Parts: sequence; structure tokens; C-alpha cells
Amino acid sequence: MEKIIQDMKIRYLLPEDRDRVYAFFRALGEEGTAFFNMNGGNERHTYEFLNGERQDHMYWVAVADTPEGEEIAGLVFLFRINTRVPWLGVAIAEQWKGRHLGRRLLTTAREWAEATGAGGILLTTARENVRAQRLYENMGYKNIGHYCNGEILYLLAFPGEG
Repeated sequence: MEKIIQDMKIRYLLPEDRDRVYAFFRALGEEGTAFFNMNGGNERHTYEFLNGERQDHMYWVAVADTPEGEEIAGLVFLFRINTRVPWLGVAIAEQWKGRHLGRRLLTTAREWAEATGAGGILLTTARENVRAQRLYENMGYKNIGHYCNGEILYLLAFPGEG
């Protein structure tokens, strides 16, 4: 399994990934669904992106070659990409957690945002999602308070952006 993680491709989400997206959202598990796909919102937005809508979004997937074929192990997206500080969402399928895949996906989104001239990245996470909070803080995100929905608000400010 560790070799699969090392060899895993991170690439743009493609229209032909539709069936893999469906399987990915089923593989989030109870906790992942509660934190990342409450009321099906992120899944719906992903399909809208695949349909050519949501042009202010950018998606990447971590794809594993498994004996059963390609599988999406993780997904990261930026939205409001035409603003100075886009927002980020990230999720890892339950069976792939704990292998630093989230770190790789966050790095991919950060590199893209920096290359396009963004000033940083915003995200929110549930107060109960302590595992994600540790990851974000280890990657340089700063807890800047609470968002209007009560979730913790994080900012990653890029160098020179204050």
C-alpha cells in the first residue's frame, strides 16, 4: 500500500472521472461525509464542475492504480479562483487516510495558487476535525477565528502578503 501512495498520480479532475467521483464520495466514510460532504454539497459541486459549470473552481485528484483499476483516493479543490484569496476544500477516502496524501494534495493546490498570483488560501474545518486542524497548522495555515457557520477559519498567507 505504501508503494501505491508514493506512485500515486495527482492530476486535474477530468470529465471521464465521473464514475470514480461517485465511488470516491461513497468511500469517504461517516466522518468524511459529515465533515466534507454535508447534505451532498461538495459532491453536487464536483459534478457541476464536470458538467462545465463552476468555472471559478479548480479540482485535482490523487489517483491510485489498484488491482480493481483506477481509484480516486483524495480530492482537493480551490474555488473563487478569480479572487485574491481563493478557498480550499480537501478530502481523503477513508482507506487512504494516514499516509500523508492530504499533505500532497494541499501542496498541489498551494503551488497552483502561488503560480497564479494568489495572496493566500482560506479554508474552514469543523471544530471536531482535530486531525485536519493539525495538518493545516503543520502546513502553515493560521487559525484566524470562526466562520459564520461556526467552523474554524484558517488562512495560509503567501510570503510577502502579510
